[in-house]
Amino acid sequence: MKYLSLIIFVSILSCTMGVKKNGGEKTYLYDVYSDYSLVDLQELAPQIVTSSIRDPQKGKMLDLFSKKQKPLKRVGMIVFESSIQETRSGLSGADKIYLSEQGKQLITERLLSVWEQSFSVLGKDIEYIPTKKIKKSKFLKNYGLEVTDYVKSKRFAIAPDDIFFLPPGKNTAMTTVLNPRGMRDLSLALVPASDLMQGPKFSEHMKHAVNEVANEFQLDVVLVIMSKINWTAAHIDKHSGNILPEQVNINLQVSALIPFSQYHERLKQLGDSRDLPVTTVSYRTYDSTLSLPVLLTVPDEDIDFKFIENELLNPTLKTYKDLTQMNIFRLVSDLKETHL
Repeated sequence: MKYLSLIIFVSILSCTMGVKKNGGEKTYLYDVYSDYSLVDLQELAPQIVTSSIRDPQKGKMLDLFSKKQKPLKRVGMIVFESSIQETRSGLSGADKIYLSEQGKQLITERLLSVWEQSFSVLGKDIEYIPTKKIKKSKFLKNYGLEVTDYVKSKRFAIAPDDIFFLPPGKNTAMTTVLNPRGMRDLSLALVPASDLMQGPKFSEHMKHAVNEVANEFQLDVVLVIMSKINWTAAHIDKHSGNILPEQVNINLQVSALIPFSQYHERLKQLGDSRDLPVTTVSYRTYDSTLSLPVLLTVPDEDIDFKFIENELLNPTLKTYKDLTQMNIFRLVSDLKETHL
């Protein structure tokens, strides 16, 4: 067991060595009631979103993605996962607000629609291929598993049975990582695909799926996205000892991946054609978190679906939209560096 822990530690250390990060240095107090313009979000993006880059096994990123190489202009999404209000024990606690599997899946689909709508507005000079096309891939069906569909009817609106308050000790939905209906689950042994494929490192996981889907749709970049949302009651942080208020925490992790066939083409452009690594390359990784106060402790008679929708759900989705757009601003800016 001691040797296994050492191997895992060395593996993690090797994945972080040589990583260059920029942005996200400032702590920003987000105001959910402010109507941020696109200009505001573009200015805030470097403060909130951290971008990471690391040279792969062969070649330097600056050479592999210089303007002398093929530009990165066509983008699609192969993984979109969410972890919403995790309850690993299967029992409710002090955090009060919980969701059914149906609720988590419906919110996941709402989050995906935010990404797709935002990309169509902000992705100037970048061609975004919608997931409804990628879902029909003739190659993707050879990889991963079909996503469990918890929503048995053709509905998309969130209802009172999907998100609700629970007293401590009640059974909750244990499902944590979900995908939208119709997508493929590219996880491995209960480990989310985003954990296996994301990060500023080369990746072996699902490298053939990334490569075949990218070739099928002529994608320059494949996106892997994990959205994490959790509402928490007031508590003392065990690390800092600070008293944390009732709040919702939203974390976005985004990786822009380059398939190994394109990696090989770029290496050959640099005059390297021997012993080419068959791995997926991460062009950039983005990580961002926003927290905002919410009202969780209220009298039982004041709790209903309208309260949950107005005080918890709507502010969360509004903040998620802004955070998504900040991530897209950074991603699009980095992609444009390869051709503008």
